[in-house]
Amino acid sequence: MALNADQRKSLRIGLGLILLAALFVILIWCGTYLPGFVGEVFNMVAGIMWSPFLLDVTLFFLGLVLILWFNNIRRLRDGDEFVYLEQVDDPAASRKLPAEARSAIYRHKPDAPDPDLSLAAIEGALDLPDPEEAALLLFKLPESQLDDPQVLALRLRLAELNGDQAAAAILRKKLARPSPKD
Repeated sequence: MALNADQRKSLRIGLGLILLAALFVILIWCGTYLPGFVGEVFNMVAGIMWSPFLLDVTLFFLGLVLILWFNNIRRLRDGDEFVYLEQVDDPAASRKLPAEARSAIYRHKPDAPDPDLSLAAIEGALDLPDPEEAALLLFKLPESQLDDPQVLALRLRLAELNGDQAAAAILRKKLARPSPKD
């Protein structure tokens, strides 16, 4: 089983930490053989360190600190794990799309949709032709925008695509009138 570069790096770091802890324990154990006051201090530290309750608690807190430290390093390197996820909710549309196009992940909050982009989406649906999608997108537009000349032109194209001549005639009349905003 061959290890990749990240696995080898992780293995070296883990082995280095184990060797560092073992070296620390060996140094304390060697310190117990020193003569005089220093040897007595090392004997006292070794006795406290290897007492059953303190050894367990010390190892627990040491492990906890190491895990939090490694997680902090990982978050600094990889960035925050909080992301914004957009998914296609419509089952009919999700069957038409490939798996990789059914969702999008953003690290930063996406901007609000631009009304010009929604008009472009309606225009694209009409060019496909996909009148159902175009109608859905038109229904999502704010009511105040429905009498804009661009939207009226798109509504006219949709009415013509659906074969609704009566609605197309009404929309042509609206487009021929001067805009009340002028």
